Amino acid sequence: MTYVITSQCTECHRCESICPTGAIARNEQQYQINSERCNDCVGYYAVPQCWAVCPTNGGCLPDLATPPQARFAQPANDYWDHWFLAYNRLVSRLNANRPSDYWKRWFDTYSQALAKQLQNPTTGGVNA
Repeated sequence: MTYVITSQCTECHRCESICPTGAIARNEQQYQINSERCNDCVGYYAVPQCWAVCPTNGGCLPDLATPPQARFAQPANDYWDHWFLAYNRLVSRLNANRPSDYWKRWFDTYSQALAKQLQNPTTGGVNA
């Protein structure tokens, strides 16, 4: 599915610089999206970037002139599905890479020093 720039566009040039396929360009009057180059940011991002960065929330919208079978030929990429997949992947990587003994000692030492400081108000800590 391709996107189009509507009359609500404030011509802020954000979409032009973020488009991964270079489909957005400015003509003499306003920005336009080349429908032959626009691919809905598939292969680059989970959501179309022109839509994501638009400050008007309506300056860049799906091209409804595209036939429905072409618009829905690919399953819709849900932003939150991708977000949680990335999150879970990163958390599992963090859990798999346990910190070294050096970092454990550093964290324990720092935590103990911070706890002492918070318990002792005369050293600038927080009053309990």
